[in-house]
Amino acid sequence: MPAVNLSLFKMVLLIRLARAGMVEAMSTDYVKFARAQGLPDRQIVFRHILRNISIPIVTVFGLELGSTLAFAVVTESLFNWPRVGKLIIDLILQLDRPVMVSYLVLVVILFVLINLTVDLVYARLDPRVRLRGGSA
Repeated sequence: MPAVNLSLFKMVLLIRLARAGMVEAMSTDYVKFARAQGLPDRQIVFRHILRNISIPIVTVFGLELGSTLAFAVVTESLFNWPRVGKLIIDLILQLDRPVMVSYLVLVVILFVLINLTVDLVYARLDPRVRLRGGSA
């Protein structure tokens, strides 16, 4: 139940974003030309459309993954799971600052790592995003 609670809204958000991108991309010229060449719909969707709409999906996925990890504390507290959420709530009530600060530092490190991963995925998905050696 807690996993469904954490992930349901995020999955629906990503599905709606992907659907909106697909609907928008289906009316573009490169899809019309691919259909005119006689390419199968599956190849058009996977090779052309998904490749072009993947950047916003990866962006939102990275942000939502970070927020899910950071705010799992609330869900754990609501479902009375004695994990990190209960620890953080107890520490807030006891005003144990060093452990609260270490938790926040851990969340910040997770956000930085997730954003770094998203940037690396950008470079893999879109060659225009890659950095070149030398001055810009």
